[in-house]
Amino acid sequence: MILDLVSTAKVLEDVPSAKSFIEASEIAVIGFFKDHEAPEVQEFYQLVTKHPGWDYGVTTNSDVLNNFKINSNTVTIFRQVDKKRDDLIIDENPETNMEKLYRFITINDLRMVTDYNAVTAVGILNSNIQINTILFIDKALQNHEKLMKAFQEAAMELKGKVLFVKVDIGIPTNEKVMSYFGISRSDLPRVVIYNNEDDSREIMMGNDITTTHLKEFCNGFLSRKNIKDKSDKKEAKMEL
Repeated sequence: MILDLVSTAKVLEDVPSAKSFIEASEIAVIGFFKDHEAPEVQEFYQLVTKHPGWDYGVTTNSDVLNNFKINSNTVTIFRQVDKKRDDLIIDENPETNMEKLYRFITINDLRMVTDYNAVTAVGILNSNIQINTILFIDKALQNHEKLMKAFQEAAMELKGKVLFVKVDIGIPTNEKVMSYFGISRSDLPRVVIYNNEDDSREIMMGNDITTTHLKEFCNGFLSRKNIKDKSDKKEAKMEL
């Protein structure tokens, strides 16, 4: 079965090749298999074949398994946006099939700019990065591509500090998210920055959404957050 995967997933033959593969991929999905005859290998093969939208790697090399502290068959996601690793350890997840593997990946499919939906919402909440910059947009807008280019550029420059999320209000279920932030269709496009930890938020005024303005907006929010955090710690210390 591993031979079948060769044509659809990159075989990681040693530690350097595995590390290079991870660094080169926005999202790397790797099947670490100690037992390559186990049924989950077939399920992983079906996943790779039916859902080719991710960068897949596979390895049975003992040095690679030891380097990544793999003790049993595991499917792992490595994300660049927040440098997070998520493991699906097969022994701890009985009856793992292709559908469960697919859901595991889609939940954790966070990118430099993540498309918001009911599935990725779970991954966004569980991310190491709790500050979200959200672009509410209608894909039908004439300047959609220009806006996305600016949003993507800002996301690259603020990688590791802010998670950038796109909410397409053309998707009916996303209108609830727009309402939660007090935004209407007539306001679009609109950018909001939101802290998942304390529910604080700010709306970016105006519709001149450029890379420069996005960076200034995000950095201003982060700066005010840092000042507040220091103040809260000082007050807590004084109370002690």
